Amino acid sequence: MKRGTIAALSLLVLLTACGQRSTEPPKDESSSIQPAVLEGEALSPDGRFRAEVEGVSEGLTAMGLYPAEFVQIVDAETGDVLWQEMGAYAQEILWSPEGQYAAVARSTRTHETVFLIETQNWTAWEFTLPDGEPIPEYTFLPDNWGVWQDENCLNLTVGGTGDGEEAHFYSCSLDLENGTLTGRSWETTKEILSETYDFNHDGKPETLELTTIWFPGMTGAAVDTYILSILDKTGEIIWQDTAGTSHAGENSLYACQIDGASYLLRYQPYMQHGICTYRYELFSLDEAGQEVPFQENSVKFSANGSKWNSVGLNPAEVAGFLKEVHQYLDASELLVSTVTADDLFFLDYDNTLTLEENLQRHKDSIEQY
Repeated sequence: MKRGTIAALSLLVLLTACGQRSTEPPKDESSSIQPAVLEGEALSPDGRFRAEVEGVSEGLTAMGLYPAEFVQIVDAETGDVLWQEMGAYAQEILWSPEGQYAAVARSTRTHETVFLIETQNWTAWEFTLPDGEPIPEYTFLPDNWGVWQDENCLNLTVGGTGDGEEAHFYSCSLDLENGTLTGRSWETTKEILSETYDFNHDGKPETLELTTIWFPGMTGAAVDTYILSILDKTGEIIWQDTAGTSHAGENSLYACQIDGASYLLRYQPYMQHGICTYRYELFSLDEAGQEVPFQENSVKFSANGSKWNSVGLNPAEVAGFLKEVHQYLDASELLVSTVTADDLFFLDYDNTLTLEENLQRHKDSIEQY
């Protein structure tokens, strides 16, 4: 049963309620009404559990279907019912990669619901939008409504099934705490950054896609995380990395050109409590999307000098690292960054001095007190 069929029926119900009626005469469907079925992969990846529908509710029909009385997950060996919810005109199940969770979507005439179920204690969380509200009435799921990003994260698409209706994308994060499943959702948006870089050097440019994950704030939605993905010509993701807005998740990613070849540059100038750990990685990809190192380096130092801790500040070492990484940055295009400060923000920079001389002056000034 295609979910778009339910959406079309719901539009007809809505138009009828508004006084717009179909001009076609009613048809006798009693001889062709079928019971609703379960779509998706019924058996869990490890074969322990099986999803199924049970019973038929013959009081109502929609598009030639009787709704199922129940949708269930049972023990595949014994048939014992482990989880159960009311059935609908359409229901579909998506198992997580290792089978620890299941996502079950149900379609009625006017509503869609998605249940996320854990298979340890059989508790469930009903998906809500980031503001805590359910999926709005007469807003339906498309055919390809869900994809498990990993074992604990489901990417969900809502809407986009009607003419001109905008689709909205969400990431759902699951957590099993004290035997009960809880979840959170963030809205996501996607954009294509480029289709010109060939990071695996096979002569066929890949597609760069940036996903932005938003969370609701007091003054409106704010960015939580960026996900940079590289897709091959079939649209399959072969590589991903993230850049978070939390200090610990800060990251910057660039497309770097060296001798006409494309490379990815990851630069992370991180500072905590005055201790700086700066690292860069320059790499290409192999055919499977695995990173192939080309050049990398790191440096650790104290912005406060050796007077306050044992890390110290070596002006020549830090200057050498920064010159090295900036020669690659100068040959790069920024793809995404959540790094909030320049790598030399603590310097009172004097343009008449070299980088090493500026660092030495900074070290002398903070260590004399």
